[in-house]
Amino acid sequence: MIGLSAARALRDDGFAVTVYEQHSVGTRLGSSPGRSRIYRTSYRHDDYCRLARRAIDEWMRLDPALLLRNGLLEHGRGVDQHAAVLERCGEQYSWLEPAEAERLFPEARFSGPVLWTPDAGAVLADDALARLRLGVEVVEGARIADPSQLEADAVVVCPGSWLSRLYDLPVYGQIEQVCFFRGAPDSRPSLVDHGGERDDRFWYGVVSPGVGYKAAQDGARKGPFDPDRRDRPVLSEVVDDLRGHVAEALPGLIPEPVHQEACLYTVTPDGDFILDQIDGVVVCGGDSGHAFKFGPLLGRLCADLAQGRPLPPECDRFRADRFAKAVT
Repeated sequence: MIGLSAARALRDDGFAVTVYEQHSVGTRLGSSPGRSRIYRTSYRHDDYCRLARRAIDEWMRLDPALLLRNGLLEHGRGVDQHAAVLERCGEQYSWLEPAEAERLFPEARFSGPVLWTPDAGAVLADDALARLRLGVEVVEGARIADPSQLEADAVVVCPGSWLSRLYDLPVYGQIEQVCFFRGAPDSRPSLVDHGGERDDRFWYGVVSPGVGYKAAQDGARKGPFDPDRRDRPVLSEVVDDLRGHVAEALPGLIPEPVHQEACLYTVTPDGDFILDQIDGVVVCGGDSGHAFKFGPLLGRLCADLAQGRPLPPECDRFRADRFAKAVT
């Protein structure tokens, strides 16, 4: 997602662009494939909220049909912090009582106040990759050992979980496992359950047209995971936990998954992305499980950085040297 977005932004700026992909676009060994991802402006940090708004603008410029504006329902511990950020950043939101939220999502059940953000929903992920690839030269099956040796006016590296193979950065691959359930129409909102006193786990859900309602527990499988492994295994115990959660929180869905799959996160110690220049090369990575929604914006920022343009102040938190400072 980020590499194709950067390629498209550079092409729009007049560059002749070549993308080198070690596998193939949309490979199941990477982090970008799938029917859908959540998009939202709701975050606990103003920086991300403001960048998410800019990302939505970039999505709209790319193709509005890639976004399903179904809204987002959030509940659980710390959601009031999200509301405070949305208020400061001028984003639309409202608080709903459980019965009101259940009218928006009849298959779900809520036990307390629910935060509703209407400008949110689902990105059609595989469709987005196909849209971004249009008109971009891609060389598949090309693994680049040293990006700095490429002969080009600008080099942008977006290697996902292979980032630590290229640069001495404290990132690692982590498996994320999701299941798909039938019983809800494709118009249903996205869900984020931040947990509470009895269960501090983080759950989420999003429509996946043609497959089912996608649900997962974020971070259920801790890393590291070797990205060069040729499999992305699904663990039955994680499926069992998710099945139980769906039966309780989404009783209107059929609790037996119709499909299960796993993909990679690339985790940084602080959960923030990496966007910086290292040895004259623009490097973007460390998605930490929430970068897809920012894809077109991160691509634009990569192109700007490659051309010496200043990045917005919200991007200061993405500098690579924050890790060196932490060590010293």
